[in-house]
Amino acid sequence: MNIAIVGAGVCGVTTAHELLNDGHTVTLYEKRGTPAEEASFAPAGLVSTAWALAWAGPEHRLHAPWAPPGPGVRWRAGLDSDAWRWWRRWRREERRRGNDALLALRDLIDQGLQRQIELTAELDLDHDRSDDLLVLLSDAREAAGAQPAIDRLRGLGLELRTVSADEARAIEPALNPTAPLHSAVHLRGPGVANCREWTMLMRHRIARLGGALRLRTGVTGLRPDGLGWRLSASDGSDAHFDAVVLCAGVGADELLGNLGLPTPWTVLWSHSLSAGLREPMDAPVSAVLDLKSRIAITRLGQRVRASGGADLGGSAAGTDPASLCRLGQVMSHWFPAAARFSGPQASIQSWRGALVMSEDGLPCIGASRLPGLWLNLAHGAAGWAMACGAARHLANAITHPSAEGPATAFAPSRLGL
Repeated sequence: MNIAIVGAGVCGVTTAHELLNDGHTVTLYEKRGTPAEEASFAPAGLVSTAWALAWAGPEHRLHAPWAPPGPGVRWRAGLDSDAWRWWRRWRREERRRGNDALLALRDLIDQGLQRQIELTAELDLDHDRSDDLLVLLSDAREAAGAQPAIDRLRGLGLELRTVSADEARAIEPALNPTAPLHSAVHLRGPGVANCREWTMLMRHRIARLGGALRLRTGVTGLRPDGLGWRLSASDGSDAHFDAVVLCAGVGADELLGNLGLPTPWTVLWSHSLSAGLREPMDAPVSAVLDLKSRIAITRLGQRVRASGGADLGGSAAGTDPASLCRLGQVMSHWFPAAARFSGPQASIQSWRGALVMSEDGLPCIGASRLPGLWLNLAHGAAGWAMACGAARHLANAITHPSAEGPATAFAPSRLGL
């Protein structure tokens, strides 16, 4: 089939690669000048299955717009009734999510991580990555609060162990010795990888497979065309495709709305702060999550990054100084000498990215109710962890439509799509 993919973030690029491997002809449309310039640009880089299942989303707490950034959701949507309805349903669905959905998520992420590892080895992709994640618990109350999530992860068959403060400091020797630490959870397996770097490397693989990448070319319209789809682009071009896959994140709303389809998700805005290493011995070995603040601290080559926060509503432009200040404070609390924040050799990068989250907190992967229109959307904060698994899941459904598929937990039909 001749297939168009809208959006060249990590999910769009991995979907293009899987479809090309299956023998399809693929054209990838991206409104930006390079792939991975939006949600895939500078996230935490966490790919741990346990993190994605238990701690990737914000806590179920709502903060006033004037409140300082915290581990919950900061309300910046004003009187938006749609945002309020999303918040109520998301909180309800997250609390009552059953084991079937969690097992489907675990399988999706595990299969994707295995695929990512295979591709990295097969294609000799040289990108920043490391294993393991350490979840820090500052006091006994925090440790007790984390126990239900730990029990749930063990019930799903995931490998993790609770370690003492001394054991945690042995795993991450650069942890601030004066910072209060009660215990930690040590999660084995893939921990962190550079999302944008990996996506850019895969871009070249797509070109070698014959895929077409249309940069600086947004999609302005979609309409059914016989047995396929007619796609109009911002450069004035108009082309016919057998199928279209939407991987555009926030860019999908207008396209779906014009087709009469709902958009049952919202956008949470997250931040990251990256800086060059001052002294590698004083930086994390791999990935660390401060559970109290829900801020992740990750080491990516010669840089260290703090990521977290969730604002519901607000402008898409610029970064929030209060959020960035909080990220820097948490990083300095645990690794006071890791980052070079000042001086002539300082190299600081701030980022604000959109996390598209569905009403039930699960991704939207599969066929829409319009024949030939496929979706790979709404991965929330764990889009990088899910990317390869979601791409393979979707490619299987397109290439082998009569084969028995995996669990339908991610089917767009559950959301009226």
